[in-house]
Parts: sequence; C-alpha cells; structure tokens
Amino acid sequence: MDRRVDPRDFRTACADFHRSQRVSRRDLLTAGTLGSFGLSLAGLLEGREAAASLPAIGKGSAKSVILLYQWGGPSHHETFDMKPEGSEHARGQFKPINSSLNGVQVCEHLPRFAKVMDKVTLIRSVTHKFKNHNPPGYYGLTGHAPPLDDQRLRDTPELFPHYGSVLSYLKPSPPDVPSFVAMPARIHDGSQVPGQHASFLGKKYDPLLLLKDPNAAAFQLPELSLPQGLSAERLPDRRSLLQSIDRQVGLKEKLAQARGGEALWQAEFRELEVRCVGVLEDQERIILFSQEAGVLAGDLAPI
Repeated sequence: MDRRVDPRDFRTACADFHRSQRVSRRDLLTAGTLGSFGLSLAGLLEGREAAASLPAIGKGSAKSVILLYQWGGPSHHETFDMKPEGSEHARGQFKPINSSLNGVQVCEHLPRFAKVMDKVTLIRSVTHKFKNHNPPGYYGLTGHAPPLDDQRLRDTPELFPHYGSVLSYLKPSPPDVPSFVAMPARIHDGSQVPGQHASFLGKKYDPLLLLKDPNAAAFQLPELSLPQGLSAERLPDRRSLLQSIDRQVGLKEKLAQARGGEALWQAEFRELEVRCVGVLEDQERIILFSQEAGVLAGDLAPI
C-alpha cells in the first residue's frame, strides 16, 4: 500500500536518526545529479523543513514499563501482518481490519488493539538467524546477541543482564518498592532460557519472582506475606537475628582466610628454609673444591 511519509512520524526518532537526516555535501551532489532526472533539491528538503517546524520533543515521562514477553505467542499472521494478498501458503487465515493509524491494519480478532494503534510503535525489523530457541530468547530479553547458537546456552557471568535488571541498576525504585518484578513463571524450553536475571550486575538486581497465576481463584503472594505465626511486631527481631548470624558468618570467613594465609606463610617459610640449607651446602662444596684447586677460599664472593 502506497503511503505518503508524514514528517511527524519521525518526531520520536532517536538522535542518530535525526543526525542522519542532516544535509551533507553528498546530499547536495546527489540532488544535483537527480536534477537531470526532473528532481530538485527543494523536493529533497521539503520533508526536512516540515519536520524542523514541529515542536521539540522532551524526555519521556514514563515511570514504569511492562514487558509482555510472549514465549510461544501468536505469530505475525495472527497480529499485524496477515499478508492477505499473499499466496495460499503465505497468507494467514484471518482477515485484516483498519486501525486508528492510517495505513496500518491489524488482525480482525484485535478490534480493541486497532483503536489504539495511533499510540503504538510497530517495529517490523526485529529478526534473527538462530536455529534454536534459547539463543534468540536470550537475544530478546537482553538486546545482545548470544555467543553461540546452542539450545544448551546457560546463564553465566559473561552473558548480559535482563532489561529490568539494567533499569534497576541505573534507576532503582524507592527502597520499599521492588524495581523489577517478573511473573508468573520462568521462561523454559526444555531448559531455562538465559537472560532472565541480573548476571554480572549482581543478585541485588535480580527480579522479584512471583511464580503464581494471577488468574487463579486462590491467587496469593506468599513472597509478600508473613509466614503463619509470625507477626509484624516480631519481624524486626527476626531481622536482627539474621544480621547477627551474617556478622558471625563474616567473622568466621575472615578467620578462615587468616588461617589459610598463615598456612601459606608457613609453607613459604619452610620452602625458604630448604633453599637456605641448599645454598649453605653448595657454598661448602665450592670451598672444598676451591681448596683442592689451590684457590683461596677468601677470594670467593660471599653468598
């Protein structure tokens, strides 16, 4: 479908895109060449002048983000690209309907989505060339290409963190609110898909996992509830006890490290003693040899 480009479509483009739209010497030479084919520089600059007259767009005001990651969800045939004019084997089984965004159609089973498409950014260029599921899953959750195309790809400190962990690190929520919440299940495909945690950022930025179905009748959040028999008044005592245990464990670890250092020092000292004894024995042999050769021992440099 032929659609005339409206400069307002580019108002929210990134800075690199706008820099790429500046007129360069190459553009002028190109425009001069196109003039012989009936085109002009005025036509080349028309869209850019219209874009420059639009009001500047400030920073986004979003305070939260919901990432709906549909592992095994509907394909493009059932959502935004039904290919109605394609062949029998290429087109989808559902019909397209017009949306609130001129020139963009959606699946007939998404009528409410169609009403808000003018507030949606539809990206059609996301793709990959992997043959297995876990690597592109990691790609989609982190924005970084995996090191290999292997279904056995696992989380390691070398892999990159989830988007939510990065946001938790760069712009954390207030202390009483979790910065990153993941629900209702871990993403699996035979094995857990990597890229769902904070990786090298540290466990502090891992998500709060709520592994319950919110649609279930008996939905509860034990992660945010006190255990039975533990009142809110006793909670500070539990926390103090935990901190005390942590301190004792820390002292024990430091003591173990000190003992380990002492053992290493003793081993090095024993090795030094052996070397010194060997040097003394070598010096005695040199003296005896020198005396037999008629060389005064006093002429030897001390060792």
